[in-house]
Amino acid sequence: MDYTDHIKQYHKPFLNIYGTLVDSAVRYPDKIAIADDERSVTYAQLLKEADNYASKIAGLKLSTGDQVGFVMVNSIRMVSCFYGAVKLGCIVVMINTKFKAEEIAKLLSEMDVKAVFCDERWKDKVTGTAEKLGICHVITENYDWGEIEEKKTSCVQNLDYPAVIMHTSGTSGPPKGVMITHRNILETAYGYQEIQGLDSSAVTVLSVSLFHILGLSCVTTYFIYLGGTIVMSAFYDVKDVLKNIVKWKATHFHSVPTVYHQIIHAGSGKVSLSSLKVTVCGGAPIKEERVREFVKLAPNASFRLAYGMTETAGSGALSRGHREPLKAVKNVYIEVQGKNGRSLKPYEKGEIVFYGPVVAKGRWNCESLKEDKMPSGDTGYMDEEGRIFVLDRMKDLINRGGEKIFPSEIESTLLEYPGIIAASVVGVRDEEYGELPAAVVVPGRGEKVDKEALKCWMKERTATFKMPCMFEIWDSLPVTQNGKVRKTEIRKMLEEMRDKG
Repeated sequence: MDYTDHIKQYHKPFLNIYGTLVDSAVRYPDKIAIADDERSVTYAQLLKEADNYASKIAGLKLSTGDQVGFVMVNSIRMVSCFYGAVKLGCIVVMINTKFKAEEIAKLLSEMDVKAVFCDERWKDKVTGTAEKLGICHVITENYDWGEIEEKKTSCVQNLDYPAVIMHTSGTSGPPKGVMITHRNILETAYGYQEIQGLDSSAVTVLSVSLFHILGLSCVTTYFIYLGGTIVMSAFYDVKDVLKNIVKWKATHFHSVPTVYHQIIHAGSGKVSLSSLKVTVCGGAPIKEERVREFVKLAPNASFRLAYGMTETAGSGALSRGHREPLKAVKNVYIEVQGKNGRSLKPYEKGEIVFYGPVVAKGRWNCESLKEDKMPSGDTGYMDEEGRIFVLDRMKDLINRGGEKIFPSEIESTLLEYPGIIAASVVGVRDEEYGELPAAVVVPGRGEKVDKEALKCWMKERTATFKMPCMFEIWDSLPVTQNGKVRKTEIRKMLEEMRDKG
């Protein structure tokens, strides 16, 4: 499909993400680029540190196309290492620091990593596997570079080289390594900047790890392109987030529904987030009630939605203004398709499909993504004005005797019940109907939910065919390392519970 007539073409000079750091260092040399738990650096200092790491990485005889593993928490060191590596054309393989040693071993065995940058605290999880796989260098902050001859480096200029490999969540299968190019990440920054209208005066607080696409592409590389200021902490703590927003007078915040919920709970009546001007929520749907509660804390903020994927470098669709529906970013073309890729009319429900320069190159040792096309796996529709409405994951759709049920609709109703902070609805096997919806809810801390009262409440608000056949109250929902609910696991557990009587 030729989508080029439908999107905006940006003509920017950058051929490597590293070039945006050089540009910001030239324009704003003395401006604070990043502040972490221990120190802050200006753009000139950040560039110097990135160049220093590039020289050291080159001294390890690594070059264009070589993979470098990262097992690090958010820090200035991590960002410096990242820009140093991509300057050389190396591919950064992001590894979740929450992974156990066995999970890291499996991931590394499937990749072609030549060296690993690692925080000292994670070294024991990496070294054994590195030795078995012949990875000669596990580089912590205490690494002895004494015998490594540093080399002069130049920036590799190719937009279509992979910059990073980031693994998807794997809710229904093993995670896949998505190869994200320099072009993908730069195009995300260009599209975001035009819609959000931010400039170098923007200050953001990062609440998401850099090994997630939101933390890397939607915040960090985007803000370095802008010349803005990023405040980050090694580990997420809602108290630190609130403290940093107030201390740094943050003007921007982009996070996920869980973090917004925790901010509301921890900050209500205690802090004012009046400095915030643009706030963005992605990763999952957020209740309208939560938005209203957050806006009370941040009365000057425009609250916007974001919708994208790891395979689109986090880009895709954004709200244009306060509490507005999603619309495609200007360098992304979005279509709703039916069977055989047929383009659907407004309000017809089908699969949301992304096209454009943000679509990743492909997946490591797997299929390529042809025609810059990425099917989302989500069901939704568009209206006449191009506004996008995401309904649910296609694989989560419940077929009750021919009636199609969107779990997200039932989950939204459940979340309106007093005291419930999380809900998941899945389809369980049924001899008569094929599938029936079943629900799991999680009460908030100190809250009690009566199962029978909840059933009665739901009957008044839910069509009979959508009514869950089971209601279970759990302390938490099983999630992936990326925080996505494991519906397959929930379905299996509920079916086992039912079969045991």
